[in-house]
Amino acid sequence: MADQREALCMRLAEIDKHEISILREFQLEREKIFSSLRALERSSKEKKLPSQVALEQTANDVKTYRVTSKPIQQKKRRQGRAESKASREAALHILKQQDKPMSSIELKRKIEKETGVHISNMTSFMNTLMKMHPEVKKPYRGQYRMI
Repeated sequence: MADQREALCMRLAEIDKHEISILREFQLEREKIFSSLRALERSSKEKKLPSQVALEQTANDVKTYRVTSKPIQQKKRRQGRAESKASREAALHILKQQDKPMSSIELKRKIEKETGVHISNMTSFMNTLMKMHPEVKKPYRGQYRMI
């Protein structure tokens, strides 16, 4: 059992050595091929006519001119929806009438009833409202109050 294990380990070591040497040979061959390709490119560029080189240069200049001459479009600043403004005003009005904290579900129902606009994300709506109106506070989880 131990002899077989040692033999397998030795074979793995041999495979690793051979693999490394083969990879080195491939790398050397690849480098030779690339260097000969570069030499061929250099010789073909030298053989080109001067007018052909000038023509290619102007073609490249035109390509870059088209890319750089595109007008830059400025992003428009996003405006809030008119419905959300009405909903915010309704929320402020409802919260002013309450003297104790109001649950977000109850507040949402009253706002939707008053404005007729559905609020899909009440947390986001109320966070925006609290940023705009610091007098609106959140004393407990899911409850809002006007100070």
